[in-house]
Amino acid sequence: MTRALLALFVVSLLSMLVLVAVAGIESTPLVEPARRLSHQDIARIKQLLRQHDPRHLNMVEVRTLLLTERDLNLLLEYAIPYTLNTSSRVDLRAEGMKVRLTAKLPDSPLGEYLNITADLSGADGRIHIKRFTLGGLSLPVWLLEPLLLQGHRVMLARFDEYRTAVDAISSYRFHDDRLVIVYQLDPNLVERLQQSGKVFLLPGADTHRMLAYHEELARISEQYVSRRISLGKVLTPLFQLAAARTAESGEPQAENRALLLTLTMHALGMNISRFIDVPLERPIQSLHLSVLGRHDLVQHYLVSAALTVSAGSGLAGAMGVFKELDDSRGGSGFSFADLLADRAGIRLAEMATGTEQQARLLQQRMGGPLLLETDFMPNIEGLPEGIMELEFKHRYRDLDSKNYKIIEDEIGRRLSGCKVYSPQDSSTL
Repeated sequence: MTRALLALFVVSLLSMLVLVAVAGIESTPLVEPARRLSHQDIARIKQLLRQHDPRHLNMVEVRTLLLTERDLNLLLEYAIPYTLNTSSRVDLRAEGMKVRLTAKLPDSPLGEYLNITADLSGADGRIHIKRFTLGGLSLPVWLLEPLLLQGHRVMLARFDEYRTAVDAISSYRFHDDRLVIVYQLDPNLVERLQQSGKVFLLPGADTHRMLAYHEELARISEQYVSRRISLGKVLTPLFQLAAARTAESGEPQAENRALLLTLTMHALGMNISRFIDVPLERPIQSLHLSVLGRHDLVQHYLVSAALTVSAGSGLAGAMGVFKELDDSRGGSGFSFADLLADRAGIRLAEMATGTEQQARLLQQRMGGPLLLETDFMPNIEGLPEGIMELEFKHRYRDLDSKNYKIIEDEIGRRLSGCKVYSPQDSSTL
């Protein structure tokens, strides 16, 4: 009898999970992908980063963070890794907020989208679920609340960083169209988050992979008397090594990721020993890398690639625009050539860490003996550069303007012409 009851329970549980999965998958998305950033969006994000940069805060200072509905949506839209393939939307209310999430799924007869809606309220220093729906199915709150509470307790018990972050928040409340968070940093919080960031950026075996690419960079640097060399001359042997290591590990995406992170750190003059605890056998003689004759394009290209493999293409693309708009206020000026390098780096990273087939194909193409710079970095001829802020706003209005879109379309066309990023599997260099 006991076995029969246990079997019945397991069957019921599995049936419920199947029902939830079927009911939650739909043919249309609940949330559409994010729109382009406006000047106001960019200015707001930069303001928040400056005001709440933990490196510049007094550790005993109590701070208040005011997040509007648009602030929350910007964080969700551009900070979630692209590999998750999700779109989200938050609607703030006086008593709480409604969160909607759509996840794009592989093609199936049931539908392509997993749609989730949660109505949340804040009381007694906790977030409470008032309503939760998965597609067309409404799940009972009494079942979800204990699960979330238990998850919170487990996180507190097992993860110091989570506990420290929770302790830093003194209070939060929903106020009209804002989420108000009052916090005070613990003296050890920033250091702990930095250490956690290293683990997030370089988990597990990535440390040993990066050492391999560091050693290869050291070998390459010893071959050149001049420190000024083309990025292509470095990428070819690095991707040849990635292909060789993939033959043993069977993990092309992980190899490509470690390669791009190591090369980017070197291009920025950063010592990878700051991020890994394994002693280095030999230092690298600094190489002054260039592409299309310019060192700044290398930085744009590689930083965007590294951001994408670590955080997501949405964040990488947004940061590229932030940098260019900041330059337009008095630095070198807004440069569509730099943005082209940003987009090319993102395209490289998306292919490098996409499907296994894409990752292996990239290794084959980038490791080819006849690799040209224009195979992976489009020509920048004719793209506007050095545009100051007032001129930019007058000429392009905002990032949704027709004139800006014309240049963006041209950037996309040039990227599509690069052999490395061509979708045809049979193409070779």
